[in-house]
Amino acid sequence: GREAEPIVQALGRWAARSPQHDPTLPISGVSILLSFRTMFDAARAGGLDLTIAFRFGEDRYVVRIEAGELTVRRGESHDADLTVSADPTALAAVVYGDAPLDLIAVEGDKALFRRFADIFQLPPK
Repeated sequence: GREAEPIVQALGRWAARSPQHDPTLPISGVSILLSFRTMFDAARAGGLDLTIAFRFGEDRYVVRIEAGELTVRRGESHDADLTVSADPTALAAVVYGDAPLDLIAVEGDKALFRRFADIFQLPPK
């Protein structure tokens, strides 16, 4: 399955260009994190070194950006730079739809979260 990830990511970027694509529609925690892997732009990340713990209800994930790579794993992080508790759909609206940050709970430096969110850009329609 992991070998097919580049193909699935290319299809995801293609689908996001559709005029009917709506980043505010319901999305699961796993799906939003997979979209981060798909839309990750290493050039926009620059030298960012960051760990974010994501809490979607009872589900816990850790996103790590280091050396121009983004990794995602299931579980807790006790040394995260930020902790985000959110409904995945609200998180997608903040990151991809420029919705207000107060739709999600960010523990830590909100400017650092905005820096994180700026890494992910949907392709033009």
